[in-house]
Amino acid sequence: MTLRDIFLTLLCILIWGGNFIAIKFGVNELPPLVMITLRFLTTSLVFLPFMKWPGKSCFWKIAEVGLWMGAIHQGLLFVALEVLDASTVVILLQAQIMFAALLGWLILKESLHWRTGFGLLFGFSGLLIVLGGPDSQNLWGCFITLLSALAVAISFIRMRQLKNVHAPTFIVVINGASLPFVFAASLILAPAGWAELPRANWFVIAGVLAFQALIVSIAHILWQSLLARNFITKVTCFILLLPVVTIALSVALLGEDMHISLIWGGLLTILGVGIITIRKTQKRQPVQVDPAA
Repeated sequence: MTLRDIFLTLLCILIWGGNFIAIKFGVNELPPLVMITLRFLTTSLVFLPFMKWPGKSCFWKIAEVGLWMGAIHQGLLFVALEVLDASTVVILLQAQIMFAALLGWLILKESLHWRTGFGLLFGFSGLLIVLGGPDSQNLWGCFITLLSALAVAISFIRMRQLKNVHAPTFIVVINGASLPFVFAASLILAPAGWAELPRANWFVIAGVLAFQALIVSIAHILWQSLLARNFITKVTCFILLLPVVTIALSVALLGEDMHISLIWGGLLTILGVGIITIRKTQKRQPVQVDPAA
């Protein structure tokens, strides 16, 4: 990789790590389902002028992926970040890579050799240690974070059917397909949340929406271009830095406390995910991650 591409890869990781912080700021101002409804609406509108009609069949495939990746995965993630530290969430969310490996084995009949097995063992052991930390008192938050990781792992499996989709089109359909579901959920589960809009700090909300709709989306487009012009192994290994970056930003910007279970559990989880990632790239299997995109 050139120095320029290394810098751009690290920039993507920094942006994705910052996305957890942005969501945390957002759900401190508005209920999670209200905030994510605004996020999906804003992102859809921003990229709509650049959309190209993908065809009816491709549209419905992207929309299905959108329900898993957007409405379910991100909806649960926003709710989890209201009740848990961002540091805990980013470690638990690494289960998406482990779930994807297991689903690939069960559904797509991909091989699962002993090295990947050790990666799964290390990864899930690390998650158990994290679950034994202070945030374990909020089992509901931990549970929905793991459900969020499972949902995005399912979306990865469904994405295997999509080839060379126009990036702005993918963003619009993913967000647009999710929008009515999260809006309906907000009306059912948090109807009073919309009444909080006039009292919310719109300086913070506007900053969060701009960051997510523009910067995070552009980072995903940039990431795809980096994958296209470099060896996948070299680019995807940088994903292992995401939890480290997110935790550092959480401590610096949110004042979150570091605890021993998070440190040791996080290290063990990253080790397990690293083994799985390296094995997938060696077998030329796709390594996908959705850092609250």
